[in-house]
This record gives sequence, structure tokens and C-alpha cells, in this order.
Amino acid sequence: MRHKNVADAFDLLLAEVATALAAIREEGAQALLRGDHATARSLLLRADAVKEFLADLRAKQKEWKRLISGPARRNKTRREGKRVPRGTRTARGLLTPHAALCRPILEALVQLGGTAEKSATVDKVGEIMANVLTRDDRSLLSSGEPRWRNRAAWVRLHLVREGLLSAASKHGVWEITPAGRRWLAEGKEVPHSIPGWRKVQQR
Repeated sequence: MRHKNVADAFDLLLAEVATALAAIREEGAQALLRGDHATARSLLLRADAVKEFLADLRAKQKEWKRLISGPARRNKTRREGKRVPRGTRTARGLLTPHAALCRPILEALVQLGGTAEKSATVDKVGEIMANVLTRDDRSLLSSGEPRWRNRAAWVRLHLVREGLLSAASKHGVWEITPAGRRWLAEGKEVPHSIPGWRKVQQR
């Protein structure tokens, strides 16, 4: 019973931290929409720190499960000859990495003539990624906005910092820079400052 209590505690804590992370990201996205870049950057850094904490917590949860499983469970797996495919447990809870939005955002702007309102740009990104976005990507935040659209706003901030999108465009307008066009044409790697770049490079 004690083992179950610890497992339940892990699940509860993970859920609370994930909720807090989503709230920070949403607050940052709203700050970005207001043009308050200083607050958005501060919240982005906080979100990155919470994300690392969440990853560490998940690692500790896995370590706990290994500790209480014992040799018998491992031996049972060997006898049955079953091997759970890597990533199977999280397949239904998968979110497309932030980094996977980089190229679609730039491609969308090129298709729209280089500059466009945020809503039109993100709509075009949705068309480009129609067969990529998962059910969780399309889930709604408390604001009623689909999660992937919120994440696209975060990626836009990273792309501005990398010089691939213009920082001087009007409020609510996204604009690709000459550097962004070169990045697309040359097929360069996703900037390492963008969360999830390793997952995208490994595909």
C-alpha cells in the first residue's frame, strides 16, 4: 500500500507541475501578444527552468518504479519475451516539439509573401502541419486557444532572437528576415536555443 501511495504522490505532483508550466507559458504568450517582450522573456526562462524540473521529476518517478519492481518483474519480461517499444507509454500524450514548428512558420510566411498577421500565419502553419499535429497539440488551454497555436507564439519569440524573424515588425505582424529565407533555402539545423531541437534533428 505504501508503494501505491508514493506512486500516487508522484502522479499528483507531476500533474500539478505540468499545470503550473502550462500556466506560465500561457501567461508568457499573453505578454508576448501585448508586446511586453521583457516580461515574455522572463516567463520563458522561468518556463524552461520548470520544464527541466519536470523532466527531473519524471526521471525520479521512473527510478522509483525500477526500485520497487525488483528482479522478479524483469525476469517475467524476459520469460515472456515481450519488449515494450520505446516511447509507447507516452504515445497518446505526445506534444509536437517546439522546434518542429520552426520550418513551418518560416514556410508559411514565405507563402504569404514574407509578412502577415499572426492569425493568418498560424492558420497557414496549421495547414502545413495538418497531418503532424497530435490530439494533445489540438487540446484547448484555459483561454480556449489550441495548445499548438500558443506554442507557435513561443517559437516565434525564439526565431526573432535568432534573427530569422523580424523584431521590428508591427505589433501582431510576423515577418521573415533575409536570414530566415537563407535558413530555409540552405536547410540548416534548427537553432539549439529552441526546445526540442534534438528530437527534430534525430528524425
